[in-house]
Amino acid sequence: MCRVSATPSNRRVSVEDLTKSIDDLTKSVEDFKMEQQGTASTAASSSCGSSSHHDSSARCKQPQQVMDAQNQKLYPIMGRPSNILNDYIVFPTVLGTGHYGTVRECLHRQSGLSYAVKSIEKAKIQRLDHLRREVDLLASMEHSAVMRLVNVYEDMNYVHIVTEKCSGGELFDKIIDHTTDDGCFDEPSAARVIKSLLEAVAYLHANGIVHRDVKPENILFETQDENSPIKLIDFGLSRRHVQGMEPNLSNPVGTAYYMSPELLKCNYSAPTDIWSTGIIAYILLCGYPPFNGDDDREIFDAISKGHFDFPSSGWANKSPLCMDFVKCLLRRDPRKRCTAQEALNHPWIQQSMSVAEFDNMMCFNLP
Repeated sequence: MCRVSATPSNRRVSVEDLTKSIDDLTKSVEDFKMEQQGTASTAASSSCGSSSHHDSSARCKQPQQVMDAQNQKLYPIMGRPSNILNDYIVFPTVLGTGHYGTVRECLHRQSGLSYAVKSIEKAKIQRLDHLRREVDLLASMEHSAVMRLVNVYEDMNYVHIVTEKCSGGELFDKIIDHTTDDGCFDEPSAARVIKSLLEAVAYLHANGIVHRDVKPENILFETQDENSPIKLIDFGLSRRHVQGMEPNLSNPVGTAYYMSPELLKCNYSAPTDIWSTGIIAYILLCGYPPFNGDDDREIFDAISKGHFDFPSSGWANKSPLCMDFVKCLLRRDPRKRCTAQEALNHPWIQQSMSVAEFDNMMCFNLP
């Protein structure tokens, strides 16, 4: 550092000497600043990099940890913010609505492919961990009869779940449209739907997943075609559970008409989905449920008793084989109930598929 001494008052200082002194002083100050900055930088590097200073290392990592914690709080599903509009054009027309959000069509900007996006308002969800579980389950599944997850986005207010688009409507609406005094679907058509549903359920159970809300509203037709494939949707109540290796499930959830007797007793596992499938098969064939009532309590009482029959209304023109099939799925004891794979091998399914394949072949060969 330049040392500046006092100048006697009787000494004459030249302009050149004064200018030089000022320049030296300025340079000295700048050198001092650079020296101090270098010392601070070295100390910080030493503090962050030294393995012997754990507290200092923690302080260096703290800002990132704080940011991660904030993101997890603000974006509990994905852990980070993302904007769906960067990748998709979301159309304003609402295709469907639910308790927590709406479904719209969206177009992928790069590929031009059309999908469906379910936008869920986070403020309406009491248990966001359930939504996170649904997203995780969808991401882990790949089956032709299970709705395929494409992508998930999360912003401050919504979670946007992008899936393949189904334009054929719900099975529930098809049942209403087809129901007459003679029944509902014919046997080959009912068998085709039930076969696809059983294939989806068999896939879930083989992968340790219980759906717990199998019902016509959660079955969509992929297209408007008469023989359209179906998709099982809505895994919000689904759980991972390996039958026989874990304690049975105990939370009684689902939709009244389709709940099994063991579910109502809060002691159930995968066979509860088979019961629900049997209820759907019954309804598809005749147009009404086997266990009915004026309210949920009456429905639950009827299910718990487990007694049902096949009245002439809707069943007069049905085969004994299809009735046997329904009985196999609606056995009150879950241990005696068919598995999904056993149900797929039932003669009614096998024969119905053979008839359908023959009809398709004949139509194909017509001139």
